[in-house]
Amino acid sequence: MLVAEELLLLAHDADRAGPSLFDDAPYRLAGALLVELVLAHRVTLGPRPGTSRPQDLLVVVLDPAPTGRPELDRALALAGSQPFRASDLVERLARQVERPLIDSLEARGLLRPEQRTTWGVLRSTRWRAVPGPAVVTLRRRVERALLDGAPPEDRTAALLTLADGAGWLLSRVPRDRRREAEARTHEVAESWWRGTAGREAAGGVVAATMAVITSAALVLPVAAT
Repeated sequence: MLVAEELLLLAHDADRAGPSLFDDAPYRLAGALLVELVLAHRVTLGPRPGTSRPQDLLVVVLDPAPTGRPELDRALALAGSQPFRASDLVERLARQVERPLIDSLEARGLLRPEQRTTWGVLRSTRWRAVPGPAVVTLRRRVERALLDGAPPEDRTAALLTLADGAGWLLSRVPRDRRREAEARTHEVAESWWRGTAGREAAGGVVAATMAVITSAALVLPVAAT
């Protein structure tokens, strides 16, 4: 399962509502696709003269061969179509990232749609994670990393870091342990990406993703007035 798919399952397992004024899930999902490509040694981040900020580094394609997953192949093709800063590529991917992932999860029986009506008039679709083996295993992985002190492997560490701040993790944690889980998430986010070039590139993608989210959140209230 893709890291982006696991993020979606966490989001909808946590009873995520429909899009609000600012829904940052698409940015997190786009970042997850890029992290997946980094961990698979398909892309990395290369230097850009005059800056060392992760969001300004260039995405470099190492291997353009198909991955076998349409979502990753679209991201890989876009990355190779022109030079992209990491932040710019996250923004581009975010435009059409969520629905294909939802469709894939629904087709495999991992998400189910629920119709709802607001005020007896407005109809909308909400997605729920199906509590089968895949979701149970995902929950357990998250719990082991957050509450049991288990060292997370790279994909789990990336998952926790990309979900940090969205509220999708703590909703599954007992109230009396949420502060502990939050501290553990921050600890993982600050340290997991050190040690290898691949981890550093993946950490750079996550940092670029969070920079995009912060920038979008600051700009949106101005654009909405």
